[in-house]
Amino acid sequence: MKTPLLPRIVTVACLACLFAAAASPARAEEEKVTKREGTYTTSKGGSGTTSSTTTKANGVVNRQGTWTNAAGGTGTRQSQTNWNKSTQTATVNGSVTRPNGATSTWQGTKERTAPGVIRGQGTITNANGKQSTYTSTDTKVAPGTWDKNEVITTANGKTIDRSVDTTVANGQGTRTVTTKGPNGQTVTRDAQFSQTVTTAPVPNP
Repeated sequence: MKTPLLPRIVTVACLACLFAAAASPARAEEEKVTKREGTYTTSKGGSGTTSSTTTKANGVVNRQGTWTNAAGGTGTRQSQTNWNKSTQTATVNGSVTRPNGATSTWQGTKERTAPGVIRGQGTITNANGKQSTYTSTDTKVAPGTWDKNEVITTANGKTIDRSVDTTVANGQGTRTVTTKGPNGQTVTRDAQFSQTVTTAPVPNP
């Protein structure tokens, strides 16, 4: 008895798909590394140099940065963000050590609430052990341009408003950080930097 033509065609097509899938390697996960080098000045007369490396792979973002002020003192900053792609949420933790040796840490959560909008919240533990809370909103204004607005509430209920405006184009970037303290005093920090981005397949474990 002859096999009907249509089932034979379907069978051949399925076999072809299986062979093609076996012959084509799965798309490798890529690791993206962003490096920045630059300088900064502040409205209080400070200045210095900055350097940072950000590595992204498998939903994990690691940031390592340093800065050196005009007096030669060096500070460090590091953070890690772990994204859950299915829920569009993340956990974040990090620390910053200033040139005088004082270290603050933070931990919190993030959520992508709309395309180009990420909201965050968490706690900050200062070097003296006191805790503050924060809320933040990151908004992608245009390709290469992000605005971040953050409100920090200190342990005694006072608030600090902080905005970070970053723009990168053609390997060059600017960043302005404006901090308004509880007493209304405003301090700005302007930075210029060069940026390089490289990608490579994530090594197999």
